[in-house]
Amino acid sequence: MLLRRCTRGLCLISFILLSCALILDDMAILFAGGTLVAALLGQYLLFDKGLREIVASVDIERSLSRNPVRKGTPLQVTAIVTGRGSSRMQVQIADLIPPHTILVDGVTTVTINPDPSSQVRQLSYQIVPDIHGTQPFSGVSVTVGNLFFEDTVQLTRERDREPVLSVQPSGFFEPPVSELSEGNLDSRKLSVWRGTDIHSLREYSPGDDIRHVDWKISAKYGKLFVKRYTGEMSSPPLIILDLPWSSVPWPAKEFDRMISDVTGMVKHTLQTYQYVSVLLISGPNILHLIREEKNLSRCISELREWMHPAERQDHFYHMKDRSDLRSSVRECENGLQQTPDPGMQAFYEAMRDRYLTVLQYQRVPAFSGQVARTLSQVTITEAYLFSLGCGDTSHIRQLARLLQSQNIRVHIRIMDAAVAREARP
Repeated sequence: MLLRRCTRGLCLISFILLSCALILDDMAILFAGGTLVAALLGQYLLFDKGLREIVASVDIERSLSRNPVRKGTPLQVTAIVTGRGSSRMQVQIADLIPPHTILVDGVTTVTINPDPSSQVRQLSYQIVPDIHGTQPFSGVSVTVGNLFFEDTVQLTRERDREPVLSVQPSGFFEPPVSELSEGNLDSRKLSVWRGTDIHSLREYSPGDDIRHVDWKISAKYGKLFVKRYTGEMSSPPLIILDLPWSSVPWPAKEFDRMISDVTGMVKHTLQTYQYVSVLLISGPNILHLIREEKNLSRCISELREWMHPAERQDHFYHMKDRSDLRSSVRECENGLQQTPDPGMQAFYEAMRDRYLTVLQYQRVPAFSGQVARTLSQVTITEAYLFSLGCGDTSHIRQLARLLQSQNIRVHIRIMDAAVAREARP
């Protein structure tokens, strides 16, 4: 509680009067000081009663423009605030935004008139979440003050923290930075295999091998230049981690073993190739891309932030690929030619028509385009896909076929989830 300037002055006067009464042994001064103290105590009791009544009348109802929302995407919040005022009291009600969010537009505070009747105010503002996960609102802050006292009460009841904001991870689809400064098409990425012919020279950048510095050219121009070689390149494999859906049970032991295998492969790849690329997905949702990371500790730290069950915004629901649908159509046509039974022929005709209808209206999923744009940022010839294999695995088949269509060898490592009985909710 905050004492206003008037109250602090009256307390000082009371202290002086009581002190003088004790020194001078004057009952009149003691009565004046005691009366002043009693008046302040009475004002405090009246203020406390009014504060309790005002806080009990406060209620808030929020509505979100979207939920769930991607990390870093603006979100419009509309809040209806209900409360009562009191005579000779100033009341301010503030809506407390969720933690790890940034207020970018609008106001979150309203003022209630000194009227004992119920009043309704509307708040409208925009926030931007910067961390993924579930984030409830922090509650409501009520500030009440009069001539003598001022106090702030924070309401954290369950209804004051609703709704719970579900923040989804944002994809990483930025275009790759080109390293072709001379206009040719030769690869400029670091490699463990290097030829003997010098391709070109470029300025030294942190992380380059000091053994490939051209000291003569560097001494001539007063800055470090690194030799670029031609020859056979050896690219590290792309590590793809399929994280389970957080809304369904998943085998905890198998998940921990998969995380251990991925971490070990990341360390081995960094030691062998000097850099590693890791793509994290959850079903047909691309979560994050670690692109050509050279620092082991930074890579492990980033993996720890992301390697946990994630919420899936998009699902395939056991959707067949277009290649599977065409194969099913051919199987039905072969069945029509080989089966003389009229009943089986009618069955094959119905199934063929059903597959053709689905094939006619089914479009290429957005997941395929997102994967293609993400793969364009790295140079790979081999990929390792880690997954628990539980639930819908349609995205695994589509991802494997997309990689194989680009002449990338795919190694799928699915953990045996059937032997794990313990599952987390």
